Amino acid sequence: MDEQLLKSRLKDAGLSAIRYFDSIGSTNDFALKWIEQGAADQSLVFADHQTAGRGRMQRRWITKPDSALAFSLVLRPTAEEIPHVQLFSPLGALAICEALEAYGLKAQIKWPNDVLLEGKKTAGILLEAIWRDSQPQAMVIGIGVNVAPQSIPTTEVLLFPATCIESGAGKHVDRLDLLYNILAQYLRWRPRLTSDSFLNAWEERLAYRDEWVQIEQPGDQQICGRVSGIQSNGSLLIRDNQDKIISVAAGDLHLRPIQGNHPATPGGSENVR
Repeated sequence: MDEQLLKSRLKDAGLSAIRYFDSIGSTNDFALKWIEQGAADQSLVFADHQTAGRGRMQRRWITKPDSALAFSLVLRPTAEEIPHVQLFSPLGALAICEALEAYGLKAQIKWPNDVLLEGKKTAGILLEAIWRDSQPQAMVIGIGVNVAPQSIPTTEVLLFPATCIESGAGKHVDRLDLLYNILAQYLRWRPRLTSDSFLNAWEERLAYRDEWVQIEQPGDQQICGRVSGIQSNGSLLIRDNQDKIISVAAGDLHLRPIQGNHPATPGGSENVR
């Protein structure tokens, strides 16, 4: 893997510019600084080895060399996209799911944006934005994908069971082919970000549909219910044990499936957003 090879393989991917690193702390951190220097919309930062990557809620995401994908895409939202920037993150999850179909894999999206294979996490997404006057001027979507078995973190640091693409596919997966396909799907769906077809494609891959889950929110608040669907703004719809629909907005929260019988649903209007 090197910069020349990367640029050659992605020459038709619709990117504005590419930065490659053998090793870097965080592709998102570099992309955010690059934005300040004028990085164009759809510029890519790619690293073979990422030593200080992070996921949602400041969780660590380490990328070992020659084993995974770690990249960040610079996005400068249009006026039409700005009211819907929260959808750029699940758009990344959908792009990964569709790219994996080429390997015969049926992936699911654990709301809001983790990608699961057979119930185990294989990809994570972190969306960060630069704001000005309460408007997002630019964003970075960071994506990490476990490709080879050596990319899977050790069990003592895992917060959720993990797997990799090659284990699911049962064969070697070319990382640059996978990267190209993810980018292609992302840019294909971007013009349809607010369409019914995007929402339907997301819901078709929604993990735990009609199953009981528990959502832990800041302040030890909890919601328990069955996953019902997705609102047009990206919020998750949960049906509690009193058959009441609750809308949950993405944020600093944990979603976990509940095994066996569901518990009583913690209630209170403070849980509804």
